[in-house]
Amino acid sequence: MQVSLQARPCQILRHRFWMLAVLSGLLLGLSFPPVPLPGLVLTALVPLLLALEQTRTPLQALLAGVVATLLWVGLTLHWALRHAVPAAAFASAVGLLCLTLLMAVPAVIARGVQLRRGRAAALAAFVLGWMALEALLTYGPLPFPWLQLGYATLPLSFFRGLIATLGAPALSLWVLGTNVLAYALLRRRDLMTSLLLAGWLLLPLGFPVPPPDLAPRTVPVLVVQHGVPAATWDRMDGPERLAHLLTLTETALDTARVRPALILWPETALPDTSVLFRLRAWVAHRRIPLLTGAVVPADGPGPARFAYTNSALLLQPDRPLDRYDKQRLVPFAEQVPLVETFPALQALAVPAGGVAGYRSGRTPARFAVGPLRPGVLICFESFFGNLARRSAEEGANLLVVLTQDGWWGRGPVYRQHLQAARLRAIETGRAVVQAGADGLTALVLPSGRIAQELPPHRAAVRLFMAPLHEAHTPAVRVGDLLTPTVLLSLFLLLSWTFLKR
Repeated sequence: MQVSLQARPCQILRHRFWMLAVLSGLLLGLSFPPVPLPGLVLTALVPLLLALEQTRTPLQALLAGVVATLLWVGLTLHWALRHAVPAAAFASAVGLLCLTLLMAVPAVIARGVQLRRGRAAALAAFVLGWMALEALLTYGPLPFPWLQLGYATLPLSFFRGLIATLGAPALSLWVLGTNVLAYALLRRRDLMTSLLLAGWLLLPLGFPVPPPDLAPRTVPVLVVQHGVPAATWDRMDGPERLAHLLTLTETALDTARVRPALILWPETALPDTSVLFRLRAWVAHRRIPLLTGAVVPADGPGPARFAYTNSALLLQPDRPLDRYDKQRLVPFAEQVPLVETFPALQALAVPAGGVAGYRSGRTPARFAVGPLRPGVLICFESFFGNLARRSAEEGANLLVVLTQDGWWGRGPVYRQHLQAARLRAIETGRAVVQAGADGLTALVLPSGRIAQELPPHRAAVRLFMAPLHEAHTPAVRVGDLLTPTVLLSLFLLLSWTFLKR
């Protein structure tokens, strides 16, 4: 009796199929910080490609992709389920399941192409489909580029030229190409494939590292990490928070060896603007500019359900208040995807941090403090290379990341977040100062090297001597040319596959 492959796709799959899919998920999950295994991601997708060989339908390919990505997402992002607000943890679980299904799509595309055009076209479709998915998670309505392959644990100094020239997506493409060529070598074991793989591995060395500024000006930046757990901080009112932050800041100023050019407080340091008058008086008295995160009532027209913005406020003596509103909001935790198009989705909003849905900003920060022009990214905006590149293009000579990662407990989120800051530094040629509420607070140089770092989960203040860089990297000058090229290539490949007879 013959078994219908279409009717029973799961029954004809053997144990080796499941083992390969699980192995790929394990390797991917161990490829990201804080696991100290650099380079593991270079072969992590090979078992998945081997598992796809045993599939006969796109549905079976979807099963392979879901098994691998579910394990990968679970190992890498399990911290998202530990949110201090249970409803937010549940919303995170829903988001991670959606992410798992999306990440499995390239396997389906590859299998569909192979059924019509063969293995070589399928491998190209796998790479292009994966890159298109990363682009969707960066520019699309479900913004979550956290799992781009370029953020895996890798020796970033080896890739500086590649990242500075083509941006972080080029690193993802290189990782995908390495996996595909390793798979091809495993299958063919011939000299030509070996030479192709060797050349591909050395390809990043062909991109020149941008020459550093000979003598960049440095400015002292005082960074305050308040060290209070997020749930406790959320219960504190404005005067309590202000008193705690001012105590830490005043103590540091009294002992500082030099006068800081700027003071940094982390994301949502202020719960509202009720203490703003007192804070502006303190800044005027101290004569030192302050950049702080705050929850701010939204200005101008817009849906009443989005009454607040997650903002950065720049207070300077004798100057008007400057403000930047976070543009890319965390899905479900800060805004339900597509809610502006389908308002009924607001029912899924979760009041994480006291606000059930923020209004997103529209423009980058255009701050200036003397010679210092900080480009501000709030929280996971540091994963969006286009935002950092635009800030550098518009004149920012230092990138500042204000973050509050404490909602998710003590887990890998801190190291993974700092990894994004390292890529933004290389990509833009700017130093990055990351100010975390309870970590990780650090100074990252344009080379991607972490120059200074504060211990997490405790109150700490540090004076960073931040270098100011003016030169633009090729990635800043030309932007993300790789993504439209990939999307066009995928469109042409799929058109050739499914439209041409």
